[in-house]
Amino acid sequence: MIRDFRTLMEEAASRGPRKVAVILPHETASVEAINEAQAEGLAEGILIGQSSLVESLLRQLNIPLNRFEIHNEKDADRAAEYGVRLAALGGADILLKGSISTNKLLGAALRGPQNLRTGNLLSDVFIFEDSREGRRAITLASDGGVNVAPGLKEKIGIIKNAVAVAHALGIGVPKVAILSGVEKVQPEVQSTVDALALAKICSYGEIPDCIVDGPFALDNAISLEAAQIKKVESPVAGSADILILPDLEAGNIFGKALVYYGGKDLAHVIVGAKVPILISSRSDPPAARLASIALGVLLSSSGREAV
Repeated sequence: MIRDFRTLMEEAASRGPRKVAVILPHETASVEAINEAQAEGLAEGILIGQSSLVESLLRQLNIPLNRFEIHNEKDADRAAEYGVRLAALGGADILLKGSISTNKLLGAALRGPQNLRTGNLLSDVFIFEDSREGRRAITLASDGGVNVAPGLKEKIGIIKNAVAVAHALGIGVPKVAILSGVEKVQPEVQSTVDALALAKICSYGEIPDCIVDGPFALDNAISLEAAQIKKVESPVAGSADILILPDLEAGNIFGKALVYYGGKDLAHVIVGAKVPILISSRSDPPAARLASIALGVLLSSSGREAV
């Protein structure tokens, strides 16, 4: 089982390098990340953007221009479409967001005759190192970047995608906590009603090799002490491997709180497409982007990117 980012990097390096198409690498962070990923044996970078700007950044960072394949494309939409077409035809194993918006990149991935659709829901899964209560593990959370207000059908897809990522990380039977603001079903709180329905649906084997339960408040999903104090009885209580947030707002706020209050690095990946799509924030440091690339390599090499 992969328990930290160092081990993630080592495992990904053993499976690399994979071809990573970087869409609009027009800022230092994405260029540094793909350069380090290539140096670590994770990736072979394909840089798609304004060539004069890309080459200028490479010179500023003292990176040889011939280290990467560079495709000149000034327009963001056309750059995204080129990267998607490359991935659809097998010329790229992973897409990495540079200074393009997530919406533009995902829009390109889903439209046109050469798209990356698989028939599955696309969702964002992010992972972080978890050392609470003596743990040394990776915890996963979803969805913080794609599905704004998912219903039951979408939440099943989100759980499936997160479980596939957990399996790729070596978590054989992940415990999945469906989160809300409270741990008891309240008809006026839709996320608690959804959680009860999802737990029941999954109890019939809808998603193999996982344990799904809810609703949970965050504390009794991740803390055995909190679960015991509140008398929350469940095999998931206090030991969740995967946290399913009620909507994008909750997922986005939770993720940013981990970064800015908790000092965590997050590795993000969008799964459900033909290839992993990496959507690290433009404000993320190169270390977080490198971890995202490693996660993408792991998923690409395991064939679990299309759930």
